[in-house]
Amino acid sequence: MGDPYAGEHVDDEDRKELSDEEQQKENDELQEMGKQGLTDDDFPDGRPSNTFR
Repeated sequence: MGDPYAGEHVDDEDRKELSDEEQQKENDELQEMGKQGLTDDDFPDGRPSNTFR
């Protein structure tokens, strides 16, 4: 199984600084989205809060 985020490139300049807790939440959400075959493209208005809790 390949990396579901391969080919997505985000410049460090475009990435906002996240706290450790925020980064962990982001990682958890991305992991759960990957399990479900979803990407940020599936949420054109942004990910709804608490969707993957």
